[in-house]
Amino acid sequence: MEEEKPHNFRQNGTSNSVVYPSKVGLELLIPVLLIFGIGIVISFGKSSLVGVIVQFAIMFAFMALFFSVSYEVTAEVLTVTMFFFIKKSIRIKDITRIVESNNPLSSPAASLDRLEVYYGKYSSTVISPKDKMKFIEHLKRLSPSIQVELKKKNRK
Repeated sequence: MEEEKPHNFRQNGTSNSVVYPSKVGLELLIPVLLIFGIGIVISFGKSSLVGVIVQFAIMFAFMALFFSVSYEVTAEVLTVTMFFFIKKSIRIKDITRIVESNNPLSSPAASLDRLEVYYGKYSSTVISPKDKMKFIEHLKRLSPSIQVELKKKNRK
C-alpha cells in the first residue's frame, strides 16, 4: 500500500518538500480591514476616486502579504516565503531551538500564534505555520537536536 502524502507535499527535482501555509490570525486581519475600510468610506464621502483606488490597492497588498506567507521544509533547508518572491533560507542543521511565542514584532507571520526559530549563533525569525505541531515534528525528524519550548496547553 502506498504511503499517503500530505496535500501540500511537493517533489522538487530530487528532493521532497512540504509547504506549511501561514496561519492568518483575525487579530491582525480585522484591524487592517477596519482601517482601510474606514479610509475607503472617507474617500467615497469626499468623492475621491483616486483615494478609493489607492486605499483598495494598499489593502490588496496587505491581503496578498497575509495570504502569501508560507514555510517550505526540504531535507536540508527551511525556506520562508513572503509576497511569493521574497525568500529567506535557513539550514535545518543550523536550527538550535524553537520557542512558542506571541511576540507582536514585525515578522513573516500573519498571526500572533507564533514560533520563534533560533539558528546560527545569534539569529532568529518569528513564523506562524497553520499546523505548528506538525511543522515542529517535521523539523525534529530532520534534526533531533532541536530543542522545543511549548506553552503547557500544547505539550503532549
